[in-house]
Amino acid sequence: MEKVPIAYYLCGKPKKLSIMLTRCLSLFFLLVFFVACGPPPKFSSEEIAEQNEAWEKMMDVHDEVMPLVMHEIPETIEELEELAQASAVEANDFHPRVQQAVADLKEADQGMYDWMGRIKNNKRKALRKKYDDHAAMMAFIDKEQVDIDQVAEDINSSLAAAKALLKERVGN
Repeated sequence: MEKVPIAYYLCGKPKKLSIMLTRCLSLFFLLVFFVACGPPPKFSSEEIAEQNEAWEKMMDVHDEVMPLVMHEIPETIEELEELAQASAVEANDFHPRVQQAVADLKEADQGMYDWMGRIKNNKRKALRKKYDDHAAMMAFIDKEQVDIDQVAEDINSSLAAAKALLKERVGN
């Protein structure tokens, strides 16, 4: 039994050695070209720029209200809880209003942490792998923009209501 070179199986039966070599080299370079180039990018540079801009806009809202979550909400809760203890024996509606303000602040605070938990596992690079097209990627960012806007509204409104209660009490 005659040994048949591997190139025979890959490149076909040669008529001449030079034809076989040309076929094999052509196949090799074609294969290298496709492997080196890889698949085409999912998103154009314009789409990536739009995604980045929307992402930064969303994160600006986060950056605006996060200091409130870290500092103002805990301080305001502490002040309100002190007032709640002092007003617990009074026969008026101040104590339940303080308790509600504390609950609203805690809920707004938790809303921020819930939102951050969802975003933590959905960074831009991971999202670009997850979504096949620009519209899906932008839909995700737009939804998260709406969510963080609501979180910011909840934080600002609950802080405003709590500060109004503190001002009301200090005034009395």
